[in-house]
Amino acid sequence: MSKKNTLLFKIIITAIFIALSYSLTFVSIPLPTGAKVHLGNFVLVLASLLFGGFIGGISGSIGMMLNDIVSGYTWDTFVRTLIVKFIFGLVVGILFRLLINKKKNLKIVLYSTTFIFLIGFIISLILYFNASSYDNGNAIINAVIFNNRKTIKLSILVPIFLSIISIFLIILSALSFKLDNVTLSVATVTTLGVLVNTILEFVSRWIIKGIINSNFNIGLVESISKLPSNLITGVVTIIFASALFLPLYKALKDEKRFVEISNIKIDE
Repeated sequence: MSKKNTLLFKIIITAIFIALSYSLTFVSIPLPTGAKVHLGNFVLVLASLLFGGFIGGISGSIGMMLNDIVSGYTWDTFVRTLIVKFIFGLVVGILFRLLINKKKNLKIVLYSTTFIFLIGFIISLILYFNASSYDNGNAIINAVIFNNRKTIKLSILVPIFLSIISIFLIILSALSFKLDNVTLSVATVTTLGVLVNTILEFVSRWIIKGIINSNFNIGLVESISKLPSNLITGVVTIIFASALFLPLYKALKDEKRFVEISNIKIDE
């Protein structure tokens, strides 16, 4: 296939995934915090796994940004979406291609990611059960932040979904010697991508909201309140990507144009 045709095919694929990302972000469950659980991240991850981090990042960032604009979110939300989702897609696509045929390196990444989620779960659990009071499932935590005393609400959903991801990773680690490399790679890379996305969403929201309100405490409180939606969306993304990647790859792997663009070399 000529370079011109390859570029045209890449543009078509990117446009399709932008439309899918935009549309499936509407398939969502709103949470009381104003955030939502949606399928947009799943489309981003699938595009990154199949066609590379650049196509996945562009597709997810533009598709979800357009969804933010149409949904009436403020400029800071869709700017954050554009940047964070592009990085999310890049991380998934690049890591998948680096690790797909290197099981030893893959296991190191898997064990490290498991450790990080376990630490996060333990910390969130300690914070939740050492709260001064509770309100509708939220732990009311009195904390000193930048020499100012702030009241933060930590949802029970944070330790619950951190525990779900941790248990999933522990099982994955235990079965890592038996699972095929593709399934292990997809699950590990997707989970690591979810971690990167959650951290970037948290930090960027904290910084941007802090600048807008001239008060970084406000940004931090809002970032913590949106953690449940990030984690629940992450769990949904991991499940769908792990279940659907291999069937889609097998359906496409004999297509010459897919092989040229995806740059995946899987040992079968």
